[in-house]
Amino acid sequence: MKTIFHKIKIHEATYFLFFLFFLTGHMKNILLIFLIVLFHEFGHIFFIKYFHYSIVSIEILPFGGLTKTSKFLNTPILHDLIIYLGGVTFQIFLSFFFFILNKQNIIYSSTYQMFCTYNTWIFFFNLLPMRPLDGGEILRLLLEKKLPFKKAQIYANVFSFFVLSCFFFLNIHYKFNNYLICSFLLFKLYDLIKNQRMLLNRFFLERFLYNFPYQKIKHENHKNLCLLKKDTWHYFKEGDKVISEKELLRRKFDIHHFF
Repeated sequence: MKTIFHKIKIHEATYFLFFLFFLTGHMKNILLIFLIVLFHEFGHIFFIKYFHYSIVSIEILPFGGLTKTSKFLNTPILHDLIIYLGGVTFQIFLSFFFFILNKQNIIYSSTYQMFCTYNTWIFFFNLLPMRPLDGGEILRLLLEKKLPFKKAQIYANVFSFFVLSCFFFLNIHYKFNNYLICSFLLFKLYDLIKNQRMLLNRFFLERFLYNFPYQKIKHENHKNLCLLKKDTWHYFKEGDKVISEKELLRRKFDIHHFF
């Protein structure tokens, strides 16, 4: 656990929010939010460790966190779904704990009500279908079950931008921290869209370098790597022959093929 704590970084926006709450005398509010966010992130960490993936960094934000891992893009979809649902699952456990504290009169009723308000808000906010929130990543994973990797990325990013736009206009007359959150999400979404091609090439390169134990097989009539799906081994028709995705990927990445 010591090494995990060394990987935790608190984002500047979180420090800024702490400062604002301190100035206005609402330290209990921000401490409860911070506790919920930490517990949410530990939910992701628990399942990342359960599946034996390594953690690169953990960034704590005002409304959640971003945990970066060194796992493959071709990780099984089910593993990723469980990891992304881990945060809100741990929030449910935390709500039961606070419920018991309240029933035993260990905490004030006002503290419990405040906790319930923040926990509910963070719970549903993180499930909004926009990247990089958990809900947006879950949407992407569900799309990846049905669509090729490239299409799933594009559709998830476009839909995320639409949801973020709606969220901004619904909250345009609200508090300053909402503008801060919207700005941060827009920046992260822009970064994802900008790196779409890089992610696609990384997805291809992983398939070329490693043998993933896929159970499903799909035959394609067109020789196009952009048809590759997660959890699926592909074969392509080339004239009268059938070639594997490995052969097509070798032609893309193996420089000796061209000499």
